[in-house]
Amino acid sequence: MVSDVFTFLSLSIVLRKSVVTTVHPHIEFHFSVPWSKHPVRITREYKLRICMMFQEEQESLLSPWTTTTRRSRNTTLWRSLRSIMVGRKPLVDVLAALFGVGAWVAINGLWVELPLLVDALPEGWNLPSYLSVIIQIANVGPIAYSVLSSVRPRQRPAPVVYGVLAVGCIASLLLSLLWQKTSMLGGTKHSTALLALVFLLSLVDCTSSVLFMPYMAVWREIYLASYLVGEGMSGLLPALVALAQGVGGNVECENVTVPNATNDYDTDYILQPVPLHPRFSVTSFFYILLSMMIASALAFTFLEHLPNIKSERTTSPSPTDSVAALEASHSNTRLMENVASSKHDPGMTSRAYWLMLVGQAWACCLTNGVLPSIQSYSCGAYGNTAYHLAVTLSSLANPLAALVTLMLPRIRRWQLLMLGAFGSLVAAYIMATAALSPQPPLVGTQAGEALVVVAWITFTGVMTFVRVEIANQMREEGARALFWCGAVTQAGSAVGAVTTFVLVNVYNLFTPYHPC
Repeated sequence: MVSDVFTFLSLSIVLRKSVVTTVHPHIEFHFSVPWSKHPVRITREYKLRICMMFQEEQESLLSPWTTTTRRSRNTTLWRSLRSIMVGRKPLVDVLAALFGVGAWVAINGLWVELPLLVDALPEGWNLPSYLSVIIQIANVGPIAYSVLSSVRPRQRPAPVVYGVLAVGCIASLLLSLLWQKTSMLGGTKHSTALLALVFLLSLVDCTSSVLFMPYMAVWREIYLASYLVGEGMSGLLPALVALAQGVGGNVECENVTVPNATNDYDTDYILQPVPLHPRFSVTSFFYILLSMMIASALAFTFLEHLPNIKSERTTSPSPTDSVAALEASHSNTRLMENVASSKHDPGMTSRAYWLMLVGQAWACCLTNGVLPSIQSYSCGAYGNTAYHLAVTLSSLANPLAALVTLMLPRIRRWQLLMLGAFGSLVAAYIMATAALSPQPPLVGTQAGEALVVVAWITFTGVMTFVRVEIANQMREEGARALFWCGAVTQAGSAVGAVTTFVLVNVYNLFTPYHPC
């Protein structure tokens, strides 16, 4: 019955707690829900509007199938949406969202393009393990910015944002032009241009996690949600473009005539794979990523210089504002709660506290380190189409799972433990498919292809939910708990990436699938 009221307050009120959020310089909501202990205080105009919503909802319950009721519901929803826009400038929302797209679009885009890259570059199926390690090394960017912030605490983030976005645009352009360039290193051919540019792009994306959000603290709090929408789109947009691109189907083999090595008058016939033909090339895909980076840089420039939106800035952001913005960043996906909001649950026991940290480290080890490094071995034997769908659809599952954690109430810790165990079982199946390559279970069947795609989507969705939910619960324990949560996140990701890189490239424990 209160669905319309929740819609009316959705962008400014977190339903799990009672918070105070300014949606207009002169209008303040103090709204409580049945599980909150805090009082309600709403201005008279909005009190009347909410009462009208309740009255219309009650009337709809008496006659739910009438045309008048449907019209009333549509009118109420329109009023709710219009009320949400009170006191804000849509232009700032659009620019903030476009700015957020630049946060992780480069690396997310590169990852969903792997099904085509592994067939075109000399690293082959080992390429994902290289990328995983490079991304972890690029965490020197956030560390360097943290040191800069401690040395120069009054340093405005805007000049650094300009530099980071410039590096991202230049690296994206060079990637479009040079991604196929190779050179010999240690007697082995490597994609040196691509790997070097991936490091620069990873540096940009990792640094954005600690840089872009503090910048958003200079704007009114209501625009933080728009930025977070854009940050989520940085994973969604490349996945949609990759789905539109396709991979040209599974690899097929053809007989090719080659000269005989011992007799010039004889010829031999060998099987070679037919080149794949997606709807548009890898180079075109990288140019699309470049356009997204340029759009993000232009949006930031407009945010900085458009005179008609300067009134939407806060006078001088406090450290608390920056912390609140930072806690809503990529590592604590889509958190919109107030940094000063009160804690309703009793504090964790020491055992639960350490269990949460271990669970976060384990989940990040799997999702950011181990499994991405062996995804080509897990999916490749089932065909390029299965690999392509597993990569792109799991990328779509990531932001959706993070959104679910925002919509649902906190789950109990034993439920979180069960979800983590279930995700680990799915991860075990995925690792089995990689270890058994080139003959994984049900290879050559449609059931096997469907199962591996579903496994990747399920694993990504479940473990993303677990990671974000752990971050949410640790956040309620205070800043120190958040610090350690972030520390084990990076440690788990790095250990997983480095360990898998050694197993793949040094010990050669995984065998690629050769269709011909």
